[in-house]
Amino acid sequence: MECSGCGRKFREFYDVTERAVRDLPWSAFQTTVYIEIYRVKCPECGVKREKVLQLPSKAPFSKRFEEAVGEACESASARQVARRFRLPASTVRAIDLRYLVRWAAGRRKPALHQMGIDELYLGKKQKFVTVVSNLESQEPLWFGEERKKETLDEFFRTQLSRKQRGRIEAACLDMWEPYRLSLEDWVPGCRLVYDKFHVLQHANAAIDEVRRAELRIGEGEALAAAEPLGEPKHREETAAQ
Repeated sequence: MECSGCGRKFREFYDVTERAVRDLPWSAFQTTVYIEIYRVKCPECGVKREKVLQLPSKAPFSKRFEEAVGEACESASARQVARRFRLPASTVRAIDLRYLVRWAAGRRKPALHQMGIDELYLGKKQKFVTVVSNLESQEPLWFGEERKKETLDEFFRTQLSRKQRGRIEAACLDMWEPYRLSLEDWVPGCRLVYDKFHVLQHANAAIDEVRRAELRIGEGEALAAAEPLGEPKHREETAAQ
């Protein structure tokens, strides 16, 4: 027996209980397995239940049953999966979340060479959330509150080692100055690529400003041309005679 807390092995158990666990169906029948769960008295963790690979959580479902539900959620909504497995939709969502956590912890994450940085507006209360993504694998990597320099600093400090930061070749972002300053501090050799939407937005704003300036100059010239000229000189001489 193995302690579920620290992994220490024991030959004697503290007590035993019976637990009903839903497993994969057999043919057209729903299957429930009754398992004896032993608890051990660990000198480091106290009284802990033994580690059972097919029981990853306290929920009454086996690991392979949760994997079947999680895989079904990849191609269907939670309500559809709930009808298929005869479960509440909230239970299906909880199973899917545990499935995704185990999947993320066990998979090998691709190296980060090209990163994307953007923000999402969530409303007046929470306002902005910073999103960091891997552009090559096309997946989000990290979410942080607000869109400050300190927000992106936290990602580089807590999520990447010095070696991983050195592998970043390019970063795509909008023209938000706090992001640029953070990138200069943590990955100074990274090439900055501004997304075309914001480039065109600034270009259009510059063109509008030039048009307004030209319009003001044209209006000034038109007013100057419309001013009345003085009386001819020969009229002034005739009046004097």
